[in-house]
Amino acid sequence: MDILTQLTEKISFLLERQETLKLENMQLKEDLEQERQTKEAILARVENILNRLQEADTN
Repeated sequence: MDILTQLTEKISFLLERQETLKLENMQLKEDLEQERQTKEAILARVENILNRLQEADTN
């Protein structure tokens, strides 16, 4: 196998790896956004519960 063939194969491998990593990165960003939304929803619910408890204490 000559050096040019090796180089071509290595470049092809690296390009495929780059595409795989791009897709993985995109998926991780989507997962992160979903987790943020879930966190915000949970925090809103907790805040609502705390507000209701404070209102009950003042009555």
